[in-house]
Amino acid sequence: MTARPEPFFSWTARRIELDRLRESESAVLVLDELVPLGTGTARLIGMRDDDADVDYLALIVGDVANGHDIAVRGVDEEALLIEGSRSETLPEILIGLRATPSICGCSSERHIDNQLCVDGPVRTMIAAVGVRSVVVDWYHATSAVA
Repeated sequence: MTARPEPFFSWTARRIELDRLRESESAVLVLDELVPLGTGTARLIGMRDDDADVDYLALIVGDVANGHDIAVRGVDEEALLIEGSRSETLPEILIGLRATPSICGCSSERHIDNQLCVDGPVRTMIAAVGVRSVVVDWYHATSAVA
């Protein structure tokens, strides 16, 4: 019996494996456009969760097809393209966060983290672009106990 390698895990981040074939079959991207970004281009994708009546946006910076351990971070929706042009980590996926509380009443960052760890529209949207695994920073300074 061969031991499976331990998944990437640290005090501040976790690796999430995506089952691209299963999840991408059900993904319906309502937005999939190439956008000019600095000296290159990026891919702006969007998905609608009809059950919760919520739209999700993500900016794919760099080539993520069949990529492993792609960094994912949340940024303000209104600054998505600006943050993408400042990206120093390539490839990277930026998830647009809203200023208002999420459906579950928790912070938008926590809501996105939860959707990536369990099946949710954000996980499905990212899997649809061909990513194999992502690394999510799951410790947020705003959630630390003082």
